[in-house]
Amino acid sequence: MKRLALILLAAAIVVTMIAVPGACGQSASERSAPQGVTAFGFGPAGSVISTKQHAPFSAVLVEQMEQTLNDGIDIARENQEVVMRDGMGRIYRGRQMKRPAGKENASLMQITITDPVRHLQYLCTPIMKVCTKMGYRMPPGIRQSRAAEPGKGKDVTVEDLGSSSIGGIDVEGKRVTRVIPEGSVGNDRPFTTIEEVWRSKELDVDVQLKRNDPRMGMRTTTMTEVSLSEPDPKYFQIPEGYHVVEPKRPTGALAPLPAGGETSYPPEIAPPNH
Repeated sequence: MKRLALILLAAAIVVTMIAVPGACGQSASERSAPQGVTAFGFGPAGSVISTKQHAPFSAVLVEQMEQTLNDGIDIARENQEVVMRDGMGRIYRGRQMKRPAGKENASLMQITITDPVRHLQYLCTPIMKVCTKMGYRMPPGIRQSRAAEPGKGKDVTVEDLGSSSIGGIDVEGKRVTRVIPEGSVGNDRPFTTIEEVWRSKELDVDVQLKRNDPRMGMRTTTMTEVSLSEPDPKYFQIPEGYHVVEPKRPTGALAPLPAGGETSYPPEIAPPNH
């Protein structure tokens, strides 16, 4: 039990997770309906990838974060994540974990494998070479992109940016501008957030997402090196040298949940202090 707790705690520390109530207690109808199943990744803007079938691809998600502090200090970070989806809708997401300064340079790959056919997801952590097996269903209220929704209220403006091409992929763009009224999140004056999404209908994914929020700075996720070929099936199998654990359904921070990323906070919620 102590080893199992350590395994799950390591997974919880490495990846921010999204709660999915009832994930292991699906009805028969839920188990037979793979549509609506969603794989969550590590992207700062959410980077949700649907389990659309017959639309395989592989790509590298490049995530750039830029922020200027009140004292003028500039912070810039970049992360990359390999993403793949096969013709059955299975999804592979792998991110290189950065070691602390001074540590050896051996790479560690955090992997999430989503299987909509069997309604399973595996969170594979390199810390103990363990893949945590979990059942799941789409969390209620999760949307693929807030920017794709019509504006609501006088404080929201939605612009249609038309069609374009990013990395050879045809995309359609929208820009949502939100004015956050005074006092909404403890602010002493109004401020504005801007979200811009360029989405591929063919792939059912956001090829580029930009979010400019004074609370978090500018965050951009761009899909690069896109290939529309069928990925190698080996990526959707348990990595060599790993073993699978299927824990009893615990509660709290150690509950096995779909892997999530840095939260893209809606305007009405203040992000935690960094």
